[in-house]
Order: sequence, then C-alpha cells, then structure tokens
Amino acid sequence: MSDATMNSQTKLTGKHVLFTLLGFFAVVIGVNVVFIVVALDSWTGLTTATSYQEGLRYNIAIDQAAEQRARGWSADLTVIRDSAKPDSISVTVSAVLADKEGKPLPLRTVTLSFRHPINERFDQAATLMPAGIGRYEGTADLPVAGNWDTRLTAMTEGGISFRQDGSLWIK
Repeated sequence: MSDATMNSQTKLTGKHVLFTLLGFFAVVIGVNVVFIVVALDSWTGLTTATSYQEGLRYNIAIDQAAEQRARGWSADLTVIRDSAKPDSISVTVSAVLADKEGKPLPLRTVTLSFRHPINERFDQAATLMPAGIGRYEGTADLPVAGNWDTRLTAMTEGGISFRQDGSLWIK
C-alpha cells in the first residue's frame, strides 16, 4: 500500500501518538490523584495523637508486666448471659482474684472493659463490686453478640495494679 492510496483520515502521525500517550498518562495520573485524596480523607493512618509519648511509656508497661508476673496473681473470669432477657444481651460478670498462694486479693477497684474488635463505638466498661472475699461481680448490657476483647483491671489499696487481657464469645 502506498501513501497515495491511503486516506488522510486514517494516517497515523507523530502528533496522534504523542496525544494518545499524553492522554493515557493523564488518565492514569488523574485516577491516582483521586485514589490518594479519597484515601487521605477516609483514614489518615494516625491511630493516636500522642504516639511519641506512648512509645516512651512502652518500656514502663513492659516492666509493670514483668512485676505482675513475678507477683503471681491470677484472675478467674466468668461471663454468663442472662437468659431471662432474650431481647437484650445482658451479661453477669464474676471475677475471682488471688495471689500466688491462692489467697483472695482485697482490691479497691475492679473493672472489666468490653472492647468490640471491629466497632469501637460498642466498647464499654463494667465496674465489678465486692461479692465476697476476693470475688467481684457486675453486669453489662452489650449492644451486639459475638466476639469481644476483654481487659480486667484492678487496683489494691496500696496502689498496686493488675491487668489481664482476654477474649470471649457471647452467643
């Protein structure tokens, strides 16, 4: 085929190639810019405003955990759903705390925090009241059934703290 038989409308020139490449890369860059803007608007990546201070406190937390293990304190946690209230997720919480010899611990405060692994708006805490020597009880009304992360925290009269993390499934 010669140039004489080619129609001028179908002739590919350098300008066509240039504009096609520029258009292609303009679309790719435009899509990337849109994705970046949407990503930055939806989540900044920042999980805490005080990350530096929390990093400095991390070694203190490690030391406190080692001291807690050395004390040998333990907590036995029981969570029972109230079957008398089928329309709500009401649970009764019982915690028995003891030292390494099995003696009950007299504590000033005991709190059990329920943390939902997906939606932090569901998080809540239950204050456990003394129900005997070393035994503490309380109730909580959870918004949904399913998997929950728990954190039991306690404080003695002398200011010694105890913490135990766990997870449980509520049907």
